[in-house]
Amino acid sequence: MAGPLEAPIATNMKDQLTGTLEPSLGERRFPTGLPVDLLAVIVGSVVAFVLLAVLEVTSPALRAAVGLPLLLFAPGYALVSALFPRSRALEEGDSAVLGQTTTLRDGERLALAFGLSVAALPLLGLTMAAASITFRGPAVTAIVTGFVIGTAAVAAGRRLRLSPRDRYRLRLGDVAFRDGLLTGSVVHTAVNVVLIASVLIALTSVGYAFVSPQQGEQYTDLRLLADDDDELAGEYPTDLEPNESVSFAVAVENQEGDDREYTAVIQEQWVDDGTVIDRTDLEELEYSVDDGEAVTETYEGPPDAESGTVRIAVLLYDDSVPETPTTDNAYRYGYVWVDIEDDPFDD
Repeated sequence: MAGPLEAPIATNMKDQLTGTLEPSLGERRFPTGLPVDLLAVIVGSVVAFVLLAVLEVTSPALRAAVGLPLLLFAPGYALVSALFPRSRALEEGDSAVLGQTTTLRDGERLALAFGLSVAALPLLGLTMAAASITFRGPAVTAIVTGFVIGTAAVAAGRRLRLSPRDRYRLRLGDVAFRDGLLTGSVVHTAVNVVLIASVLIALTSVGYAFVSPQQGEQYTDLRLLADDDDELAGEYPTDLEPNESVSFAVAVENQEGDDREYTAVIQEQWVDDGTVIDRTDLEELEYSVDDGEAVTETYEGPPDAESGTVRIAVLLYDDSVPETPTTDNAYRYGYVWVDIEDDPFDD
């Protein structure tokens, strides 16, 4: 009788032992030993960096799809993983540097990931400001990606130093938000749902503002300066002798988001009651300006008029120059007034 009873018991014990050894999703690791959840966060961040900063995709849907997880989840998840590498809190007799004093469920970890991501973004922004890094999409993406990779590496190191029994493993099937969300009365549950939806909408708006191109910040600045310094060109009108040259510097600053080619047309204009009645093109200045840079070119030449008051206008174009350049079709423009005195020896 003992034989038939022992066989099922041995089989059950074998099945149980085998079941404990089968790896779950969180237990599977690549040959490097890096846990799958942290590897997924790193790979996802690198993909987002390539799409947003290197390829600079313009599709709003694609930018949101890869940018929102990068900004609103990945930094916090890496940080939570670094702070809480254990599946359970330290027990009495355990010793560790920066020991984990509480046990977090999977749902709590994911909720903290969103919260810590929102908390980390302003700190990363302050770091960029302190390092004088221009706050633009590619730079923000690079900083966030670097933070995620570095923090995830620390998290992997802390987790792998623990015994397999104590390491945290993400089991997606065990994530249960309803433990804290759907408890209590119907009114309590409805309020929780509304609050979470409001937070998600707010976070989505902030994240999309980060990953979308900032069109409002793009501009080109045109300034007319004195020859020898950064001061605006002198007081006007300027008195000139016949055939005397007028001289000033034309500075062009490019904040358009990419490198630009500009052409500045120096034009002499005769103006009557605010209307240009005649015009003469004097010279063209060519500019090749990198994004975020400013280039200055000096103009010097005599007006075409022999006497009277004329306006020397600078008409800036970022594409081809039209056949008749005017202040109306110029991308940017500026001007100075000059008074040309009569020649006393002119009959």
